[in-house]
Amino acid sequence: MPDPSATIVALVGPRCSGKTSVGRALARKLGWPFVDLDEEIDPPRAAGELLAAIGEPAFRDLEERALRDRVARGGPVVIACGGGAVERGASRRLLARNTTCVWLRSSPAELARRMRADPTPRPSLTGADPVDEIEAVLARREPFYAEVAAITVDGRGLGIEEIAAEVAGRIGRGGLPGCRG
Repeated sequence: MPDPSATIVALVGPRCSGKTSVGRALARKLGWPFVDLDEEIDPPRAAGELLAAIGEPAFRDLEERALRDRVARGGPVVIACGGGAVERGASRRLLARNTTCVWLRSSPAELARRMRADPTPRPSLTGADPVDEIEAVLARREPFYAEVAAITVDGRGLGIEEIAAEVAGRIGRGGLPGCRG
C-alpha cells in the first residue's frame, strides 16, 4: 500500500511566504485539488479577522481541528497551512506523520516587503505592528518549521511558478518518506 503522506503535500511557512500562491500553482502542476486551511476554518471571513476576534488559542484549536479533518480525508491534495499551524505540538505531529511538508522560507526583509504590498489586513501576534513583529515570530516558529519539513525551499529570487516547479520536481524524484517525525 502506498504511503498516504506521498499524496498529501502540506505547505508551511510564515505569513507572506507564498503558501497559498505556490499551493495553487503546485496543485495545478500535479493535477490535484488545493485547500487553503484558513478557508476551511472560517470561509466567510478572513482568517486574520477570526484570529483577532477570538484570540490565538481559540484560533489554534480551530486550525488544529481543520488540519486533522482535512488530513483524515486523504489525498491527493495540496494544503496551504496557516503560518502558525506549527505552533501546536499535535499539529506538528499530524504534519510530520501524515503529509509531505514543504517549508517555504524567505528572508525577514522579503516577508516584510510582501506584507506591505499585500492588502490583506494581518492581526498582530505579539502586540507590535505585524510587519515589525516578523523577526520575533520567525525566531519562535523556525524550529517548528524545521521539525516538520521534509523539503525546504528558499523562495528568495524565485517566482511562484519556479517554486512550484521545484517542489513538484523534488516530490517526483521519489524517496520522500513523508515529513520527519
